[in-house]
Amino acid sequence: MKLSENFDKVFWTVFDKILYIVYGFVSLIQIRMLEPSEYGLFAILISIHTWIYVICDSFFLQSIIQFGFNPEKEKRTNFFALIFTLLFVAVFNSLFWIFKNQLSIVFNEANLIKVFNALPLLSFVTIPRVFALKFVFKHSSMLKLFIVNLAFFGTMTIHTFYLIFTNAKFNFHLMVDIYLLGTIISSIVSLLLNVKQIKLSPLGSISFKEFFNFGFSILGLSLVQSIPKQLDVLFLQYFFQSKIVGIYYSAKTLFRVFEEGMNAAFSLVYPTAVRLINKGKSYELESLLNKAVSFTFIVVLFLFIVLQLGGTKFIIELFLPEKYFQAISFFNIFLIASIFMPIQVIASIVIAVGKPQIVFKYITVSTVVFVLIFSIIGAFKAASLVPFALVGYYFTFAFFLFLYGRKYYNFSISKTLSALKDIKGFIQQVLNRTKSQL
Repeated sequence: MKLSENFDKVFWTVFDKILYIVYGFVSLIQIRMLEPSEYGLFAILISIHTWIYVICDSFFLQSIIQFGFNPEKEKRTNFFALIFTLLFVAVFNSLFWIFKNQLSIVFNEANLIKVFNALPLLSFVTIPRVFALKFVFKHSSMLKLFIVNLAFFGTMTIHTFYLIFTNAKFNFHLMVDIYLLGTIISSIVSLLLNVKQIKLSPLGSISFKEFFNFGFSILGLSLVQSIPKQLDVLFLQYFFQSKIVGIYYSAKTLFRVFEEGMNAAFSLVYPTAVRLINKGKSYELESLLNKAVSFTFIVVLFLFIVLQLGGTKFIIELFLPEKYFQAISFFNIFLIASIFMPIQVIASIVIAVGKPQIVFKYITVSTVVFVLIFSIIGAFKAASLVPFALVGYYFTFAFFLFLYGRKYYNFSISKTLSALKDIKGFIQQVLNRTKSQL
């Protein structure tokens, strides 16, 4: 539970998220080269693609961690996860393909057909990446995660600058090519790094019922959660137009730093929590929760202050042309939501102890709040207020999780700063070691 004892995991997790930050700036360069309407279409493609894998992750792939520490269940669980992921991706892409014309009419955007034409290939080349990465998270091998994402973002960065130097005209199709190549390279790297950990067999003690019961319990949660996190761009397209989607998503691209920070916290906390629960270490579990929330909150608070005091305006005006300047106000509203995000760590503990239905209940209420706020803003065509829907979602979710954490894990607001003691102790330890070496 001490920072010094888990320094390697934290170190590579931090560097992995630095990749997201660096590529965020590369994304701003890409956005600068694109018309907002073209970027809006690309945003819809990535959101639907992400949505498909959010469902796959919760319904099938999360079981790799949940049952993967049981030798009698491990191989068959992995086999089920792979087979059903393949089937799911095939079915959903077929449905989108069949109804692409109807969907383009519903959302009043003829160019949506481009999105559904590009989706199948991108979806299938992503399967090796997401499947192999689940074993990275299972074993908390954060160095491997860093290498895989370096291959992903590095490939897209090199490709982007090559296209810029060759004076290529950036559009939706070129952005798809960039993302597709990055996905293919990172999928290959992911498989090569994890091939020894991937054990598959149709035989084992886990039953279909046990596998799907766990998957269903997580699926409902992820389906509802995906509405504000992935499908918000479809809401936006319905009420407004692709140009607004592009500006909104450019702000959300920056906000992804915070979302990835929470993903990092979850990827570290959830497998650790499963191990602690299996060993009956309740005190350590409580300590894990408090410190994870605190570390995350301290980082978020620092970024919030810097960005609200002019950091957002500086970054966006530096990288983007004037037609994207509305993203400044969008992002500053998103920042309000970031303050409530660290409390989400409690959700990973609740799921680890086998009570995903509680998290599902909280997320459902929070999503209803999101839809209501978004619908009201959309009805009044108040595009500048759209990010408040996400703020409402995160505030509501954090409120319920806080009440649960206070009741069952002795959590309190004061503990959001408890990690300062650990940070101070770690810095002092490093300074003392440095002095002794001198």
